[in-house]
This record gives sequence, C-alpha cells and structure tokens, in this order.
Amino acid sequence: MFHEHWWLDAASGGAFGEVRVESGGRLAGRLPFIVQRRARSFDVVRIPDLTHCLGPAIAAEFDPPGAVKSTKGIEICSQLIAQLPKAAHVWFRLHPETANTLAFDKAGFLSTVQWSVEIAPHPEEHLWKRMRDKTRNAIRRAGDGLTVTTWDEPAHFLDFYKDCLRRSDRRNHYDDATLASLVGEILRRRRGRVLAAIRPDNTPEAAILTAWCERREFYFMSARDPSAHFGAINLLIWSAIQNAAAANRIFDMDNIHVVDGALPNLLMLSGFGGTVVPRYCVSRSSAVLNALLGVRRALGR
Repeated sequence: MFHEHWWLDAASGGAFGEVRVESGGRLAGRLPFIVQRRARSFDVVRIPDLTHCLGPAIAAEFDPPGAVKSTKGIEICSQLIAQLPKAAHVWFRLHPETANTLAFDKAGFLSTVQWSVEIAPHPEEHLWKRMRDKTRNAIRRAGDGLTVTTWDEPAHFLDFYKDCLRRSDRRNHYDDATLASLVGEILRRRRGRVLAAIRPDNTPEAAILTAWCERREFYFMSARDPSAHFGAINLLIWSAIQNAAAANRIFDMDNIHVVDGALPNLLMLSGFGGTVVPRYCVSRSSAVLNALLGVRRALGR
C-alpha cells in the first residue's frame, strides 16, 4: 500500500520521486523516495512522513521462487540503489515482505532491525484464546461501557486527534495538511477504517485508524481522551483484528518502541497474541556527514 502512487502523493505533497528498472520492456522493480534538504545543504533521501515502510518493490515475474529468487532480487535491487540521488544520508524502513538486505549491504549501507507484532487471520475464537488474560479483561471492561462505531468522515477523526493532543498538552508532530490529505484519501478510497469508542452520552473516548492492502492491515494511528478507560484502545484494536481476519488479512501492529533501554509498548502490543517479527532498516551516510557527526559527538553536542 505504501508504494502506491496515491499514498506517496498524499504523504509527500506530490514531491516524491522513484527509480525504476525495466527488463524486456516491462517494469521489473521500483523504489520510491523523497529528497529533504537539511541544514548546511545536506540532502537526505528517505521515506515520506506517515509512511510506515517503503523499499524496493520487485515484480513477481522477475522474482521467482526457489534458488533464483535471492540472486535475481539482489540484482534488481542493486540497480535501483545505484540510481538513487546522491545525498549525505539515505534511510529506508523496508516493507515486511523484504527477506534480506544483501543488495543494500553490498552497496555500503548499514542494516539494522526494528520489530513489529503480526496477527495472522484466524477464526474469532482462536484469536480470543491467544490473547493474554489481562488483555481480554481490559477489552471486556471497556466493552461494558463503550460502543464501537465507524466514523466515515475524516474530520471526525482529525478533530478528535488534535483535541486529544491539546488536552494532553502534547505537540502534533505531523503536518496538518499532509495528515488531512492522507486520512481523506484512505477513507475516500475505502482503504482503511476509523473505529471509535463511544460513551453512553454519545461522546468519543478513543479512536483508531487502520489502513490496508490486499494481504495486510496496519494499525496506523490512534487518539485517546486523557480521561479514557485504559482498555478503550484495546477494545478498538480487538475490533480491528476481527475485521482484518474476516477479510483474510494479517493485522500488523506496527513498531515496537525502544525508549531509553525500555520497551514501553511491547506488553500492550504482544498482549493480543501475535508474533514478533523483524522490520529491516537500511542507512548510508557520506564521509563528510560521518566526520561532522563525529566532531559533534566529541564536543558533546
């Protein structure tokens, strides 16, 4: 989904580029990106904001199964990487189907790993049993006082999201216009859903946005009233997991956060009974930028 032109256009304000490899007059692979100008005229090539993952997309006919798969895929990826604009820094978080980073390693990139939780589609009873007891109890308690509904209008979610940030005294890290464009496109194209937890007085307590492609549904964004029941988000995620399973999609909980040596959201995400899986990240910095960063570290800045 994150490779589709409508997504890239909305997430980048139309400023994305891409490199392509063709074979026999057919598209063999493509790699989208944006170029961001940073201080001291350093260019950064990266994925757009609000785009969870992005990497080389190889056409299936040029990436056949078996022993040929890895070598052919590496060859096409290498050709894509060679066409990227010159930049002081390049960074990609690769999509979940990426099996290896060998083409990037060969091109001098540093490979690292982030982690997500995936929940494969199963019958509702099976999914319910796989969850932790505490997660099930939180869902039950939240369900006693809240009703789950769907919001079709982007403004409902966007207004609630910004209001929750304001009431929590938190800053919105996303550009308002970009966020509005992306949420609008997701809902207009019916490629995602906003689920809201509503109190008996008809006021919202929490809301989540998911976005999907054919095989995978992503837990994309959430908003929660500061006074909300602690299980409100769990209730909405459980509803989204059921919807994804009914459509035979993997539910992707997205990124497990690492903050100051801790894993603050691991317990919540893993409580739904999914599998912890890797997300490969690749980066490459120029010698000049590495030298500058070394000086700054030495000066303690």
